[in-house]
Amino acid sequence: MLTPFNIARCSTRLIRRKPPGGGILDEGVTFSDVHNVILNPTTRLPYPEEQLREHIEKTSSEIMKERNKIRYGTRKKKDSGAIDFSQLPIEEHVVLLFPGQGAQFVGMGQKVMDIPAARRVFDEASEVLGYDMLKVCQDGPKQKLEQTLYCQPAIVTSSIAAFEALKASDPSIEENLTDTAGFSVGEYASLVAGKVLSFSDAIKIVKTRAEAMSECAKLVKSGMVTIRVKAASKLDKAMADARKVAAENRELVVCEVANYLYCGVRVIGGSETCLKYLEENQEKYNIQVMKRLAVSAAFHTRQMESAVEQVAKAFQNVEIHRPVCNVWSNYSGKVMSSKKGDVRGAVAKQINSPVRWEQIQQSLFRKHQNEAFPRFYEVGAGRQLGAMLFQTSKKAHKNYSHFSC
Repeated sequence: MLTPFNIARCSTRLIRRKPPGGGILDEGVTFSDVHNVILNPTTRLPYPEEQLREHIEKTSSEIMKERNKIRYGTRKKKDSGAIDFSQLPIEEHVVLLFPGQGAQFVGMGQKVMDIPAARRVFDEASEVLGYDMLKVCQDGPKQKLEQTLYCQPAIVTSSIAAFEALKASDPSIEENLTDTAGFSVGEYASLVAGKVLSFSDAIKIVKTRAEAMSECAKLVKSGMVTIRVKAASKLDKAMADARKVAAENRELVVCEVANYLYCGVRVIGGSETCLKYLEENQEKYNIQVMKRLAVSAAFHTRQMESAVEQVAKAFQNVEIHRPVCNVWSNYSGKVMSSKKGDVRGAVAKQINSPVRWEQIQQSLFRKHQNEAFPRFYEVGAGRQLGAMLFQTSKKAHKNYSHFSC
Protein backbone atom coordinates (compact mmCIF):
# COMPACT_ATOMS: atom_id res chain seq x y z
CA MET A 1 0.00 0.00 0.00
CA LEU A 2 1.40 3.38 -1.03
CA THR A 3 1.45 5.76 1.91
CA PRO A 4 2.81 9.33 1.76
CA PHE A 5 5.97 8.00 3.48
CA ASN A 6 6.51 5.25 0.83
CA ILE A 7 5.95 7.72 -2.01
CA ALA A 8 8.59 10.01 -0.51
CA ARG A 9 11.07 7.08 -0.21
CA CYS A 10 10.55 6.10 -3.88
CA SER A 11 11.04 9.68 -5.00
CA THR A 12 14.27 9.91 -3.00
CA ARG A 13 15.62 6.72 -4.60
CA LEU A 14 14.84 8.06 -8.07
CA ILE A 15 16.67 11.30 -7.35
CA ARG A 16 19.73 9.57 -5.91
CA ARG A 17 20.18 7.24 -8.87
CA LYS A 18 22.98 8.49 -11.11
CA PRO A 19 21.45 9.06 -14.56
CA PRO A 20 23.45 8.05 -17.63
CA GLY A 21 25.76 10.91 -18.64
CA GLY A 22 24.68 13.07 -15.69
CA GLY A 23 21.56 14.16 -17.58
CA ILE A 24 19.62 15.45 -14.56
CA LEU A 25 22.64 17.40 -13.36
CA ASP A 26 23.14 19.00 -16.77
CA GLU A 27 19.48 19.87 -17.24
CA GLY A 28 18.39 20.65 -13.69
CA VAL A 29 21.27 22.63 -12.20
CA THR A 30 22.44 26.05 -13.30
CA PHE A 31 26.06 27.13 -13.46
CA SER A 32 25.55 29.52 -10.55
CA ASP A 33 24.09 26.70 -8.39
CA VAL A 34 27.16 24.53 -8.90
CA HIS A 35 29.51 27.49 -8.54
CA ASN A 36 28.04 28.31 -5.11
CA VAL A 37 28.33 24.70 -3.94
CA ILE A 38 32.04 24.55 -4.81
CA LEU A 39 32.92 27.91 -3.32
CA ASN A 40 30.56 27.88 -0.33
CA PRO A 41 30.85 24.70 1.81
CA THR A 42 27.58 25.48 3.59
CA THR A 43 25.63 25.15 0.37
CA ARG A 44 24.70 21.62 -0.65
CA LEU A 45 22.99 19.91 -3.57
CA PRO A 46 22.05 16.20 -3.69
CA TYR A 47 24.88 15.23 -6.14
CA PRO A 48 28.37 13.82 -5.61
CA GLU A 49 31.04 16.54 -5.41
CA GLU A 50 33.06 15.04 -8.31
CA GLN A 51 30.10 15.54 -10.62
CA LEU A 52 29.72 19.13 -9.45
CA ARG A 53 33.37 19.90 -10.07
CA GLU A 54 33.20 18.37 -13.55
CA HIS A 55 30.16 20.50 -14.31
CA ILE A 56 31.71 23.79 -13.23
CA GLU A 57 34.89 23.10 -15.21
CA LYS A 58 32.92 22.88 -18.44
CA THR A 59 31.29 25.77 -20.22
CA SER A 60 27.69 25.46 -21.30
CA SER A 61 28.76 25.30 -24.95
CA GLU A 62 31.06 22.34 -24.21
CA ILE A 63 28.25 20.51 -22.47
CA MET A 64 25.94 21.11 -25.42
CA LYS A 65 28.60 19.87 -27.86
CA GLU A 66 29.02 16.65 -25.88
CA ARG A 67 25.28 16.06 -25.71
CA ASN A 68 24.83 16.77 -29.43
CA LYS A 69 27.76 14.47 -30.24
CA ILE A 70 26.03 11.62 -28.40
CA ARG A 71 22.69 12.43 -30.01
CA TYR A 72 23.74 13.16 -33.60
CA GLY A 73 27.28 11.78 -33.92
CA THR A 74 30.31 13.66 -35.21
CA ARG A 75 29.87 15.67 -38.37
CA LYS A 76 33.17 17.08 -39.61
CA LYS A 77 32.77 20.32 -41.50
CA LYS A 78 34.70 20.50 -44.73
CA ASP A 79 36.85 23.59 -45.16
CA SER A 80 36.85 24.15 -48.92
CA GLY A 81 38.37 27.58 -48.42
CA ALA A 82 36.10 28.96 -51.15
CA ILE A 83 34.76 32.49 -50.72
CA ASP A 84 31.35 33.28 -52.17
CA PHE A 85 31.31 36.34 -54.45
CA SER A 86 27.84 35.75 -55.85
CA GLN A 87 26.84 39.29 -54.80
CA LEU A 88 29.01 40.58 -57.65
CA PRO A 89 27.85 40.31 -61.28
CA ILE A 90 29.98 37.62 -62.92
CA GLU A 91 31.30 40.02 -65.58
CA GLU A 92 32.81 42.17 -62.79
CA HIS A 93 34.77 39.27 -61.25
CA VAL A 94 38.53 39.62 -61.69
CA VAL A 95 40.69 36.49 -62.10
CA LEU A 96 44.47 36.96 -61.96
CA LEU A 97 46.86 34.46 -63.55
CA PHE A 98 50.58 34.58 -62.68
CA PRO A 99 53.26 32.89 -64.85
CA GLY A 100 55.88 30.39 -63.73
CA GLN A 101 59.49 29.62 -64.55
CA GLY A 102 60.11 29.60 -68.28
CA ALA A 103 58.23 32.83 -69.00
CA GLN A 104 61.20 35.04 -68.09
CA PHE A 105 62.93 37.36 -70.56
CA VAL A 106 65.70 39.93 -70.35
CA GLY A 107 64.10 43.34 -69.94
CA MET A 108 61.43 42.43 -67.37
CA GLY A 109 60.33 45.42 -65.33
CA GLN A 110 60.91 48.14 -67.92
CA LYS A 111 57.21 48.72 -68.61
CA VAL A 112 56.26 49.33 -64.98
CA MET A 113 59.19 51.39 -63.69
CA ASP A 114 57.16 54.61 -63.90
CA ILE A 115 54.86 53.29 -61.17
CA PRO A 116 56.32 54.04 -57.67
CA ALA A 117 54.63 51.00 -56.09
CA ALA A 118 56.14 48.72 -58.74
CA ARG A 119 59.63 50.14 -58.24
CA ARG A 120 59.29 49.60 -54.48
CA VAL A 121 58.64 45.90 -55.15
CA PHE A 122 62.00 45.58 -56.91
CA ASP A 123 63.71 47.51 -54.11
CA GLU A 124 62.20 45.23 -51.46
CA ALA A 125 63.24 42.11 -53.37
CA SER A 126 66.80 43.41 -53.71
CA GLU A 127 66.98 44.03 -49.96
CA VAL A 128 65.80 40.51 -49.15
CA LEU A 129 67.93 38.72 -51.77
CA GLY A 130 71.12 40.72 -51.36
CA TYR A 131 71.55 41.62 -55.03
CA ASP A 132 70.03 44.10 -57.50
CA MET A 133 66.93 42.31 -58.74
CA LEU A 134 66.01 45.05 -61.22
CA LYS A 135 69.44 44.83 -62.83
CA VAL A 136 69.15 41.04 -63.20
CA CYS A 137 65.70 41.37 -64.77
CA GLN A 138 66.56 44.20 -67.14
CA ASP A 139 70.14 43.41 -68.07
CA GLY A 140 70.43 39.65 -67.58
CA PRO A 141 72.46 38.19 -69.14
CA LYS A 142 70.02 35.59 -70.47
CA GLN A 143 72.11 32.67 -69.17
CA LYS A 144 72.01 34.09 -65.65
CA LEU A 145 68.30 34.89 -65.72
CA GLU A 146 67.52 31.34 -66.81
CA GLN A 147 69.28 29.86 -63.78
CA THR A 148 66.76 28.61 -61.21
CA LEU A 149 68.48 30.59 -58.42
CA TYR A 150 67.73 33.89 -60.17
CA CYS A 151 64.79 32.96 -62.37
CA GLN A 152 62.27 32.03 -59.67
CA PRO A 153 62.68 35.20 -57.55
CA ALA A 154 62.73 37.28 -60.76
CA ILE A 155 59.44 35.81 -61.99
CA VAL A 156 57.66 36.45 -58.68
CA THR A 157 59.11 39.96 -58.27
CA SER A 158 58.24 41.07 -61.80
CA SER A 159 54.73 39.59 -61.46
CA ILE A 160 53.97 41.49 -58.26
CA ALA A 161 55.45 44.68 -59.72
CA ALA A 162 53.11 44.26 -62.70
CA PHE A 163 50.22 43.63 -60.31
CA GLU A 164 50.95 46.91 -58.51
CA ALA A 165 51.01 48.71 -61.85
CA LEU A 166 47.73 47.07 -62.87
CA LYS A 167 46.05 48.23 -59.66
CA ALA A 168 47.34 51.76 -60.23
CA SER A 169 45.86 51.78 -63.73
CA ASP A 170 42.48 50.40 -62.65
CA PRO A 171 41.34 50.62 -58.99
CA SER A 172 38.43 48.25 -59.69
CA ILE A 173 40.91 45.37 -60.05
CA GLU A 174 41.50 45.03 -56.31
CA GLU A 175 37.89 45.83 -55.41
CA ASN A 176 36.54 43.03 -57.62
CA LEU A 177 39.32 40.47 -57.22
CA THR A 178 37.68 37.07 -56.72
CA ASP A 179 40.31 34.51 -57.81
CA THR A 180 44.08 34.21 -58.18
CA ALA A 181 46.11 31.35 -59.59
CA GLY A 182 49.81 31.06 -60.31
CA PHE A 183 51.66 28.42 -62.31
CA SER A 184 54.36 26.64 -60.26
CA VAL A 185 56.49 29.37 -58.62
CA GLY A 186 53.80 31.81 -59.79
CA GLU A 187 51.69 30.44 -56.95
CA TYR A 188 53.70 32.66 -54.59
CA ALA A 189 52.64 35.76 -56.53
CA SER A 190 49.09 34.44 -56.29
CA LEU A 191 49.40 34.13 -52.50
CA VAL A 192 50.70 37.69 -52.27
CA ALA A 193 47.88 39.04 -54.44
CA GLY A 194 45.39 37.16 -52.23
CA LYS A 195 47.10 38.70 -49.16
CA VAL A 196 47.89 35.28 -47.69
CA LEU A 197 51.62 36.15 -47.63
CA SER A 198 53.44 39.45 -47.54
CA PHE A 199 55.72 40.02 -50.51
CA SER A 200 58.77 40.07 -48.26
CA ASP A 201 57.93 36.68 -46.75
CA ALA A 202 57.04 35.22 -50.14
CA ILE A 203 60.36 36.21 -51.71
CA LYS A 204 62.28 34.78 -48.75
CA ILE A 205 60.57 31.41 -49.22
CA VAL A 206 61.09 31.56 -52.99
CA LYS A 207 64.80 32.11 -52.37
CA THR A 208 64.90 28.96 -50.22
CA ARG A 209 62.84 27.10 -52.81
CA ALA A 210 65.16 28.07 -55.68
CA GLU A 211 68.26 27.06 -53.73
CA ALA A 212 66.77 23.71 -52.67
CA MET A 213 65.55 22.86 -56.16
CA SER A 214 68.92 23.78 -57.64
CA GLU A 215 70.56 21.27 -55.32
CA CYS A 216 68.06 18.59 -56.34
CA ALA A 217 68.86 19.28 -59.98
CA LYS A 218 72.40 18.02 -59.41
CA LEU A 219 71.23 14.49 -58.57
CA VAL A 220 70.83 13.46 -62.20
CA LYS A 221 70.84 15.17 -65.59
CA SER A 222 67.18 15.76 -66.29
CA GLY A 223 64.67 18.04 -67.92
CA MET A 224 61.08 18.42 -69.03
CA VAL A 225 59.26 17.82 -72.30
CA THR A 226 55.76 18.69 -73.53
CA ILE A 227 53.75 15.74 -74.88
CA ARG A 228 50.39 15.58 -76.62
CA VAL A 229 48.25 12.50 -75.99
CA LYS A 230 45.08 11.06 -77.50
CA ALA A 231 42.57 8.46 -76.35
CA ALA A 232 44.68 5.73 -77.96
CA SER A 233 47.95 6.94 -76.43
CA LYS A 234 49.81 4.74 -73.97
CA LEU A 235 51.68 7.39 -71.99
CA ASP A 236 51.72 5.44 -68.73
CA LYS A 237 53.23 2.43 -70.50
CA ALA A 238 55.78 4.65 -72.23
CA MET A 239 56.90 6.18 -68.95
CA ALA A 240 57.09 2.78 -67.25
CA ASP A 241 59.28 1.40 -70.02
CA ALA A 242 61.46 4.53 -69.93
CA ARG A 243 61.97 4.02 -66.20
CA LYS A 244 63.07 0.43 -66.82
CA VAL A 245 65.72 1.63 -69.25
CA ALA A 246 66.95 4.19 -66.70
CA ALA A 247 67.10 1.50 -64.00
CA GLU A 248 69.14 -0.74 -66.27
CA ASN A 249 71.58 2.16 -66.67
CA ARG A 250 71.74 2.40 -62.87
CA GLU A 251 70.69 6.03 -62.73
CA LEU A 252 68.08 7.78 -60.59
CA VAL A 253 64.75 6.71 -62.05
CA VAL A 254 62.69 9.81 -62.83
CA CYS A 255 59.90 9.89 -65.41
CA GLU A 256 56.44 11.15 -64.51
CA VAL A 257 53.79 13.75 -65.29
CA ALA A 258 54.97 17.11 -63.95
CA ASN A 259 52.27 19.43 -65.37
CA TYR A 260 48.72 18.98 -66.60
CA LEU A 261 48.53 21.94 -68.99
CA TYR A 262 45.22 21.57 -70.84
CA CYS A 263 43.16 18.81 -72.40
CA GLY A 264 45.46 16.31 -74.07
CA VAL A 265 48.72 18.07 -73.26
CA ARG A 266 51.10 17.08 -70.46
CA VAL A 267 54.60 17.99 -69.41
CA ILE A 268 56.78 15.03 -68.47
CA GLY A 269 59.70 15.47 -66.11
CA GLY A 270 62.42 12.87 -66.42
CA SER A 271 66.07 12.00 -66.55
CA GLU A 272 67.88 12.54 -69.83
CA THR A 273 67.75 8.80 -70.52
CA CYS A 274 63.98 8.68 -70.00
CA LEU A 275 63.27 11.77 -72.11
CA LYS A 276 65.36 10.42 -74.98
CA TYR A 277 63.46 7.14 -74.80
CA LEU A 278 60.13 8.98 -75.12
CA GLU A 279 61.40 11.06 -78.03
CA GLU A 280 62.71 8.00 -79.89
CA ASN A 281 59.58 5.86 -79.35
CA GLN A 282 56.71 8.24 -80.05
CA GLU A 283 54.98 6.08 -82.65
CA LYS A 284 55.23 2.95 -80.53
CA TYR A 285 53.11 4.54 -77.78
CA ASN A 286 51.03 6.84 -80.00
CA ILE A 287 52.27 10.02 -78.34
CA GLN A 288 53.57 13.27 -79.82
CA VAL A 289 56.61 14.87 -78.23
CA MET A 290 56.19 18.59 -78.90
CA LYS A 291 59.28 20.27 -77.43
CA ARG A 292 61.83 20.36 -74.64
CA LEU A 293 61.37 23.10 -72.04
CA ALA A 294 64.15 25.54 -71.16
CA VAL A 295 64.57 24.25 -67.59
CA SER A 296 67.51 22.66 -65.83
CA ALA A 297 65.78 19.72 -64.12
CA ALA A 298 62.66 17.59 -63.76
CA PHE A 299 60.68 19.96 -61.56
CA HIS A 300 57.49 18.74 -59.86
CA THR A 301 58.75 15.15 -59.79
CA ARG A 302 60.29 12.86 -57.19
CA GLN A 303 63.69 14.35 -58.02
CA MET A 304 62.61 17.39 -55.97
CA GLU A 305 61.64 15.43 -52.83
CA SER A 306 64.42 16.72 -50.59
CA ALA A 307 63.39 20.32 -51.34
CA VAL A 308 59.93 19.84 -49.84
CA GLU A 309 61.15 19.75 -46.24
CA GLN A 310 63.33 22.82 -46.70
CA VAL A 311 60.45 24.88 -48.05
CA ALA A 312 58.16 23.64 -45.26
CA LYS A 313 60.76 24.82 -42.73
CA ALA A 314 60.94 28.22 -44.41
CA PHE A 315 57.26 28.68 -43.53
CA GLN A 316 57.81 28.15 -39.79
CA ASN A 317 58.26 31.81 -38.83
CA VAL A 318 56.06 33.24 -41.55
CA GLU A 319 52.71 34.83 -40.78
CA ILE A 320 49.91 33.38 -42.89
CA HIS A 321 46.72 35.43 -43.25
CA ARG A 322 43.22 34.51 -44.35
CA PRO A 323 42.83 35.12 -48.09
CA VAL A 324 40.75 38.02 -49.39
CA CYS A 325 39.84 36.01 -52.49
CA ASN A 326 39.93 32.43 -53.76
CA VAL A 327 43.54 31.29 -54.15
CA TRP A 328 43.86 28.20 -56.34
CA SER A 329 46.28 25.43 -55.40
CA ASN A 330 48.67 23.78 -57.88
CA TYR A 331 48.84 20.75 -55.58
CA SER A 332 45.11 19.98 -55.39
CA GLY A 333 43.75 21.80 -58.43
CA LYS A 334 41.12 23.30 -56.12
CA VAL A 335 40.71 26.42 -53.99
CA MET A 336 43.34 26.39 -51.29
CA SER A 337 42.09 25.81 -47.76
CA SER A 338 42.19 28.84 -45.49
CA LYS A 339 43.77 26.78 -42.68
CA LYS A 340 47.38 27.79 -42.09
CA GLY A 341 48.68 24.22 -41.88
CA ASP A 342 46.95 23.32 -45.14
CA VAL A 343 48.51 26.32 -46.88
CA ARG A 344 52.01 25.36 -45.73
CA GLY A 345 51.51 21.74 -46.75
CA ALA A 346 50.02 22.45 -50.18
CA VAL A 347 52.68 24.98 -51.17
CA ALA A 348 55.55 22.79 -49.96
CA LYS A 349 54.25 19.56 -51.54
CA GLN A 350 53.66 21.38 -54.81
CA ILE A 351 57.42 21.09 -55.46
CA ASN A 352 57.45 17.33 -56.06
CA SER A 353 53.85 16.97 -57.24
CA PRO A 354 52.32 17.71 -60.65
CA VAL A 355 50.91 21.16 -61.34
CA ARG A 356 47.19 20.67 -61.94
CA TRP A 357 46.71 23.69 -64.19
CA GLU A 358 44.18 21.96 -66.45
CA GLN A 359 41.93 21.28 -63.45
CA ILE A 360 42.26 24.88 -62.22
CA GLN A 361 41.38 26.28 -65.66
CA GLN A 362 38.36 24.03 -66.00
CA SER A 363 37.02 25.24 -62.64
CA LEU A 364 37.64 28.89 -63.49
CA PHE A 365 36.00 28.42 -66.89
CA ARG A 366 32.85 27.11 -65.18
CA LYS A 367 32.40 30.43 -63.39
CA HIS A 368 30.54 31.83 -66.43
CA GLN A 369 26.82 32.59 -66.31
CA ASN A 370 24.62 32.89 -69.41
CA GLU A 371 27.64 33.39 -71.69
CA ALA A 372 29.05 36.08 -69.36
CA PHE A 373 32.60 35.49 -68.11
CA PRO A 374 34.88 37.06 -65.49
CA ARG A 375 37.75 39.33 -66.50
CA PHE A 376 40.92 37.25 -66.85
CA TYR A 377 44.29 38.99 -66.50
CA GLU A 378 47.65 37.35 -67.09
CA VAL A 379 49.97 39.47 -64.98
CA GLY A 380 53.72 39.40 -65.58
CA ALA A 381 56.04 37.87 -68.16
CA GLY A 382 54.85 35.92 -71.18
CA ARG A 383 51.46 34.93 -72.56
CA GLN A 384 51.58 31.16 -72.04
CA LEU A 385 48.70 31.09 -69.55
CA GLY A 386 46.49 33.03 -71.95
CA ALA A 387 47.34 30.56 -74.70
CA MET A 388 46.27 27.69 -72.47
CA LEU A 389 43.05 29.52 -71.53
CA PHE A 390 42.35 29.85 -75.27
CA GLN A 391 42.75 26.08 -75.64
CA THR A 392 40.34 25.56 -72.74
CA SER A 393 37.67 28.04 -73.83
CA LYS A 394 37.71 30.49 -76.72
CA LYS A 395 34.68 32.23 -75.21
CA ALA A 396 36.41 32.77 -71.88
CA HIS A 397 39.51 33.97 -73.71
CA LYS A 398 37.51 36.87 -75.17
CA ASN A 399 37.63 38.40 -71.67
CA TYR A 400 41.38 37.82 -71.38
CA SER A 401 43.93 40.63 -71.10
CA HIS A 402 47.67 40.57 -70.64
CA PHE A 403 49.38 43.08 -68.35
CA SER A 404 53.07 42.76 -69.02
CA CYS A 405 56.00 43.81 -66.87
